[in-house]
Amino acid sequence: LFETNSSLKGIDGRIYAADYVTIGYGIVYSRDATAEIRIKGVDSSYFNERRLAQFSIQGELLKKNGNLTAVMLSSSTAEKLGVGVGDRLALMVVPDVSIAVVRPVLAQVTSIFNSGYHQLDASLVFMGIDDALKLFPAAKSARTEILIDREAAGEIDEVISSIAGHLKKSYDFSTWDEFNQAVYQNFITSRQVILLVFLMIILVAGVYVSSIAGEIVQDNFQSIAVLKAMGTHTSMIRRAYFYTVTAITCLGMLCGIGLGLLLGTRLGDVLSLFAASGLPGLQYYLLDFPIVVSWNDLLLVACALLVISSITVLFTLRRIGKISPLELLQQD
Repeated sequence: LFETNSSLKGIDGRIYAADYVTIGYGIVYSRDATAEIRIKGVDSSYFNERRLAQFSIQGELLKKNGNLTAVMLSSSTAEKLGVGVGDRLALMVVPDVSIAVVRPVLAQVTSIFNSGYHQLDASLVFMGIDDALKLFPAAKSARTEILIDREAAGEIDEVISSIAGHLKKSYDFSTWDEFNQAVYQNFITSRQVILLVFLMIILVAGVYVSSIAGEIVQDNFQSIAVLKAMGTHTSMIRRAYFYTVTAITCLGMLCGIGLGLLLGTRLGDVLSLFAASGLPGLQYYLLDFPIVVSWNDLLLVACALLVISSITVLFTLRRIGKISPLELLQQD
């Protein structure tokens, strides 16, 4: 759309980078295995500082040696194919279904990357934009990728409107979640499951707090009976025990939140430590990610716990009203 990134940044300061890329699909063959791949043709400037911070890369970025097409594989694909940096591969590409001509391409692995997310890495292969345009027609496979600042993540629609207002022709705009619907839905589902788990934990915690209240009442049965015999009103006794249980709950909650925040802010380091020990399951998860504490959600969870605990404790403390001073005399 624009000749340089600077011209696009001039439209909206929230734009970090803009890159001309092309997308296609094919099958890659090694001596021992095959894999379906998604080929992404990019220029060397595509790997800017922000993107490189998300990768661990072995080798040199798409550096061609001779006439062989340079490709960059993910670590999972390289492991599946049994290849490394410097090895050669064969690609079978169908550039256009209307032409239906299969194009074999000989390529060389110049680098291997790993972003820490197996599902996104699994089938992605990077290729130089010039080589990719020879395989996939620009009219059907090329697009401009726009990367915006992280602080403007919630203002994507405004950025799109700003860009569209400067274009002479009408273009289609699509966001990352629309291109990767399966992965995005996994994120949404995971968030919903985590919320459900939190709700279940809150319910269990509320029941546990009520059981503590019941134990306190049972342990102080004689004291409550004595207080009633001395003329203390039931509501006053119930209020005193309610405040005691609430204080214990708040203290436990504050300690739990503190330990949770301490562990959560160091979660990346802890997972990396486990990954280094050789746990295979961690290859399916991001190990390097920023930690952002949502204080509003944290406050909501804490308030929900207090409300549910208070309700269950009040029901439990109704037993105080059934304690009679006569029962104390019977026990004696």
